[in-house]
Amino acid sequence: MLLPVISVLILELCSLAKKSSQCVMLSRTHGQPASPTTFGKEIAVFAQRLMDRFEKLKKVRFAGKLNGAVGNYNAFVAAFPEIDWIKETKQFVRKMGLEPIVATTQIVPHESYSDFFYLISSINNIVLSLNQDLWLYLSYGYLELQTEEEEVGSSTMPHKRNPKDLENSEGNLEIANSLLKLLIFRLQRNRMQRDLSDSTIKRNYGVALAHSILGYKRTISAIKRIRINSEKMLQDLLNHPEVFSEALQVLLRKEGSENAYFQVMKFVKNKN
Repeated sequence: MLLPVISVLILELCSLAKKSSQCVMLSRTHGQPASPTTFGKEIAVFAQRLMDRFEKLKKVRFAGKLNGAVGNYNAFVAAFPEIDWIKETKQFVRKMGLEPIVATTQIVPHESYSDFFYLISSINNIVLSLNQDLWLYLSYGYLELQTEEEEVGSSTMPHKRNPKDLENSEGNLEIANSLLKLLIFRLQRNRMQRDLSDSTIKRNYGVALAHSILGYKRTISAIKRIRINSEKMLQDLLNHPEVFSEALQVLLRKEGSENAYFQVMKFVKNKN
């Protein structure tokens, strides 16, 4: 369930990036107008980041063990001393789709689970950042949400088209990451051979992953409803010709102009 929905999200982003590759707009650094970009390129950044995490997630193999009550093969050797138990149990554990760990206590070390949950939390952070950027683009008028004819956008303001999918996704992913953070750091700690303090915590694996999946689905829903206002994007860029000063000062440096940066700055800073 987890991998397929992340795959759909990446495909939706790739499609949106391709569709909007020629939609020129202002970029924004520190929230301020900056050098031109395209909406497609900005979305492609998120697709690339998610693909990197996705490929790593697919390669995760959880650890497993089959070595007795305290990890020493005691009873196995007592019953069948002629068998090479380390070799046999390694093969058995691998057949179960797990990565065998030879040296363990009563429980298998949890590093592989921590690595897995870290990757999920990293994916969640990327999607959270995507949600927030799309939310801001909507507030700038660069994007519009397509809504159904009778769909209510606000309880009191009929004109509203609130980005509720993005906001719902944000809330779900924040809940997920709060649980994942606990899992990442807590699971690696145990007293001696084992204790049960992590038992209740482990029962929340599904809760953290479920909130993650809900978050991805709501983001996918929002992306499918986006309409790009390329005219607004272009007009906003044309209203800020000062952002071309980056290229201008580089060209002046190329031509050997001294103090090119400051020459350009005095003509553009605090001016439009």
